[in-house]
Amino acid sequence: SLCLFKPELDIWEPGEHNGTFRGNNPAFVTATAALETYWADGSAMEKQTRARGEQVEQGLISITEENLADVKEYRGRGLVWGIEFKDPERAGRICARAFELGLLVETSGPQGEVVKLLPALTITPEELDEGLSILARAVRETV
Repeated sequence: SLCLFKPELDIWEPGEHNGTFRGNNPAFVTATAALETYWADGSAMEKQTRARGEQVEQGLISITEENLADVKEYRGRGLVWGIEFKDPERAGRICARAFELGLLVETSGPQGEVVKLLPALTITPEELDEGLSILARAVRETV
């Protein structure tokens, strides 16, 4: 969550600086540094996110083509993607197998039928390829 307020209101007594609606100062500092680094020129983060999104889409196209009978569709934007399976239980088994292989993904959708991918905005192309390979293996091994 995010809580915005005027700097003149940023006055806290000892022990009042944190809480559910007050944010986390180390997280704010980290987020500021990330934004300054990745959005310094106004487009670097956008270009990187688009490139990684295209990389994810290509990986999901391959998974879909290998599993046409089981995949209903894939969809996404940026670095938020999902691959929907006709059998909701299959999505859960894929997530469990991916976890065993070292990849953390989860299900979503009304019946848990979607395997959801939410990689970090700072993920490298190599890390993303590794994750997509693990996901493809998990899908193959849960047929």
